[in-house]
Amino acid sequence: MDIDIYRYIEGSKEARGLTVIIDVFRAFSLECYLFSWGAEKIYPAGTVDEAQILARRLAEDYPDKKIITIGERQGIPLEGFTYGNSPSQIKVSITEFLENTIAVHTTSAGTQGIVNSINASEIITGSLVNARAVSEYIKRINPDKVSLVAMGNSGIKEAPEDE
Repeated sequence: MDIDIYRYIEGSKEARGLTVIIDVFRAFSLECYLFSWGAEKIYPAGTVDEAQILARRLAEDYPDKKIITIGERQGIPLEGFTYGNSPSQIKVSITEFLENTIAVHTTSAGTQGIVNSINASEIITGSLVNARAVSEYIKRINPDKVSLVAMGNSGIKEAPEDE
């Protein structure tokens, strides 16, 4: 297995093979919690506008589903979005009604790594919450090529926890 390590948004553009986008504290910890609370799907979006457009389209396509928007820029929750990007802000308020819910998620770092990994054959997300599952998945499928991408702070500078 050939493993390459990349950093930030620019690194995600270089990632090949099975690509693990790592954003441990908020973005991908939050996504693990959302799924555990019953969310059906989570769609990443690169920009705020793309997230809003996607949410409107999903609401039209799935009128029987609850569509929520989750996002931040530089750690600040986005105006007009349902929730910010912190599991602690969301857990208390929505755990009881995530069934039948689809989320659209945009962040300064984590989701930027997903949308910019254009050369990856498969993309999975990594956080402290799902680290064991990620490593077990990689061992089980045994890909020829793995790219690990530490997204850092805002996708442009070091965040030791992602390293």
